Amino acid sequence: MALRVYNTLTREMEEFVPLHGKKVNMYVCGPTVYDHCHLGHARSYISFDIIRRYLSYRGYDVHYISNITDVDDKIINRAKETGEDPFDLSARFTCSFIEDMASLMVKKPDVQPTVTGHITEIVDAIKLLMLREFAYPTPEGNVYYDLTRSKEKIGILSHQTEEGLMEGSGARIDVEKDKKYPLDFVLWKSSAKGEPGWDSPWGRGRPGWHIECSAMSMKYGSQQLDIHGGGADLIFPHHEAEIHQSEGCTGKHPFSKYWLHNGFLTIDKEKMSKSLGNFFTIKQVLEEFPPEVIRFFILNTHYRNTIDFSKMHLEEAGRAYERIANTIINVRYAIENATEGDNDSGLPNEISEARDQFTISMDEDFNTREALANLFIFSRKVNAIISGSSPDRPALEAVLGFFSEIDEVLGVFGKDISGVTEGTSGELSDKDIDTMIQQREEARGAKDWKRSDAIRDELKEKGVIIEDGKEGLRWRRV
Repeated sequence: MALRVYNTLTREMEEFVPLHGKKVNMYVCGPTVYDHCHLGHARSYISFDIIRRYLSYRGYDVHYISNITDVDDKIINRAKETGEDPFDLSARFTCSFIEDMASLMVKKPDVQPTVTGHITEIVDAIKLLMLREFAYPTPEGNVYYDLTRSKEKIGILSHQTEEGLMEGSGARIDVEKDKKYPLDFVLWKSSAKGEPGWDSPWGRGRPGWHIECSAMSMKYGSQQLDIHGGGADLIFPHHEAEIHQSEGCTGKHPFSKYWLHNGFLTIDKEKMSKSLGNFFTIKQVLEEFPPEVIRFFILNTHYRNTIDFSKMHLEEAGRAYERIANTIINVRYAIENATEGDNDSGLPNEISEARDQFTISMDEDFNTREALANLFIFSRKVNAIISGSSPDRPALEAVLGFFSEIDEVLGVFGKDISGVTEGTSGELSDKDIDTMIQQREEARGAKDWKRSDAIRDELKEKGVIIEDGKEGLRWRRV
């Protein structure tokens, strides 16, 4: 079955065929680092982390680029509010963002360029646009992209008319008075006294928001991308501006073959946004919920659909996550007591079917919700087989291997598969836990209930729950 993706550019599901064989150049717009990132950012970067991982799983050679905007009006304004140096502020929140992504098991980009590190490339791109008469300078020291030079592309990604965009349509359109045409966008902005700036042929200034992504994607992802991604709020004007200026620089069409956009994360049906003040930072949510539960919560909705956030929904996601995690723990426990014999338990067939269903789901525009639903079905079958028969060790290890295989894509079950948990279990190894449980059993046998309860409570404090099941005592991490 072929992998199909929904392309915002065409508004259609299309078979995914990269420009150059199995090589995939993928660019995702990164954050503007003027504050701690909120859960809406987590939604976007986890979604594209999954897309990147699945492309690798399907055998594509993915080159993943995601920038960091470390100079911008928002950063300058926040620095004025706090009295902090703008570069110190952006450096601090860059570190915060990288820390958040690591906590959420989001893989590092292959390249993570910053605006301040690519001023030369940005200036060169603007020079090229001016040389090709796609841009014009003004006496105020600004440089604008001249949209009248590529009017046929207006609305190419947002699918809005020029008239609709002129009326606003909720879009972010700058209103500088030195523009020739209302929809023209700034490439270079003159810097006021005391603001960050760099020398250029047009005077001291800094890059406009849009040009940075074109300059960096063209440098690291070639002149044409296979995938360009980001939140749906970036479709206009940011991503449309990238199409105009990138194709203006290179003369090549399309700038990106596929455009993928994730849906919003809302609170009470309203988009989570710093500007609206209705947001929870990633760090705040991580104080109450484990990172794997946050990932699971996000994966349980298709990346293009809206997610409505609440603590209740995260708690529900935590319970759903535990159902699959407990299956993995059951398998690990069963392996310890399994024989090496050749017992036809039916597990190999179930694994084969589950792998097929996982691929079918993910091949349909990375449908993680359906993939998880099929994983619940597989988990129930595995639990039934373990309870009803005695699967041999190779079959059980194959189940664990399958979970490990798909977790290379999902990135949520690693600690359950390995049996190693950092932090929450006080760095206890499986062997340490087994030793403490044995000591508890000995205390119970000697009717030393005080010591037995103390060991149980210590394990619980370190994130280990003891359970009595049909096959005897077992434990799990929480």
